[in-house]
Amino acid sequence: MAAKNGLLLLSAIAAVTLSSLSLAAAATRRSQEPREAVRAGYYLAADAHLRPLAALDASLYTHLYYYAVAVHPARRTLLLPPDPAAASLLGDFSRAVKAKNAAVKTVLSIGGGGAGGGAAAAAGSGSVSDPAFAAMAADPASRAAFIGAAVKVARENGFDGLDVAWRFPASAVEMAEFGFLVAEWRAAVPRGFLLTATVYFSNHVFDAPFAGVDYPSEAVARSLDWVNVMAFGLRPPGAANATAFDAPLYDRASHYSASYGVVSWLDAGVPASKVVMGIPLYGRSWFLRNKANNGVGAPVVAAGPKQRGSNATGAMSYAEVQWLAATATRGSRAVITAYDNASVASYVSVGDVWVAFDGVAVVAEKLAFAARCGLLGYFLWPVNYDDANLTVSRRASQVWTQTKISPEFKNVTGGARQTQAPVQRPPALQSPAPTTAPMSSSSSFSRLSWRMLDVRLHLGALLLLILVCYQI
Repeated sequence: MAAKNGLLLLSAIAAVTLSSLSLAAAATRRSQEPREAVRAGYYLAADAHLRPLAALDASLYTHLYYYAVAVHPARRTLLLPPDPAAASLLGDFSRAVKAKNAAVKTVLSIGGGGAGGGAAAAAGSGSVSDPAFAAMAADPASRAAFIGAAVKVARENGFDGLDVAWRFPASAVEMAEFGFLVAEWRAAVPRGFLLTATVYFSNHVFDAPFAGVDYPSEAVARSLDWVNVMAFGLRPPGAANATAFDAPLYDRASHYSASYGVVSWLDAGVPASKVVMGIPLYGRSWFLRNKANNGVGAPVVAAGPKQRGSNATGAMSYAEVQWLAATATRGSRAVITAYDNASVASYVSVGDVWVAFDGVAVVAEKLAFAARCGLLGYFLWPVNYDDANLTVSRRASQVWTQTKISPEFKNVTGGARQTQAPVQRPPALQSPAPTTAPMSSSSSFSRLSWRMLDVRLHLGALLLLILVCYQI
């Protein structure tokens, strides 16, 4: 009888063990399933007049972001558009986009200070902060209420996800609260609901008032589907009186480059499959001091002319850059367009106006870099700044699709970093030694190791029970 009971017990334990092993294997398979590549675009609601939703080709994107709903500066609640036309745009966005492409996912971006001042102002830099967002995130009660309200608004208006667009946590305390926020947000959203974040560099946020301002990479990797890295708005300090690229892929003299921004997240331990690289559809402009001196680093006297469309001084939409060059050519004015191979950046000079922008050649090189890094995809900032033919959006979609299926870019990791080490970071921007070890790029191996340990423990317990039952 004892032997029979032992065998029954053994059978039960074996069944439980095999079930556990099956669940562990299923979890491993799910974690290894490839995520759909991201071809995203941000649609600036404040500049909807430049491209109405009816003129947007949704087939060029897998994800479209409505940017943005701000945080109320006093009440720490959602600041929904007070204007009826803007409120109608928010309500119609998902329906209108999905009517053209049922497969596209729409995401409601929260924060960004309402994106006033156009795309270039919204891009900002590490020194830009959002006091209203910081105040909301600092209080657990207001965080919970805000998260609940945001999820409710997104679902009621047909969005498939939410984007945390806090530009930018400006201290170690605010970064910690960012981590709490995304973790609590993940716990609150329904299963299958997307959660992303619009972020800057993962560490050493430039021009921050305090040193050591690093994103909580572990919370980011654990809580978010991916991060959208704003790899633009990278004008170095001290360049206020000279022309400079706004989003170079490489910069041998500093860390102000798109490659550094992307690789900073990979070095922080966030998987490449959770990193999406930003490409600007705006150009940064200046008035030259001497139109005969029109190269990179040439002296300037002021920000470039204010544009009617983008309504910004010192910035132009891609469409406006193309219009400037075209009208100058027709008027027999000299137009100089240059592509810088070392930086992977371009500019156009027309008379005394100089504009740094990403042309299609630059975009193609950036997407090749993203593919070499194994990134999840790219996003365009913003899609309503493209020209009438959606030249950049179309070219980006074509290049990304061709690059991702090309054998040349499979399992290739070279070329992800700058070709030459930049100068040493100023001491004020160096982080203190971390108190805990950061999540390394081997985190996926660590998770697999834990699964293997779990399997071995189950097998060990099973063998032990066999011995015990045998004695019985």
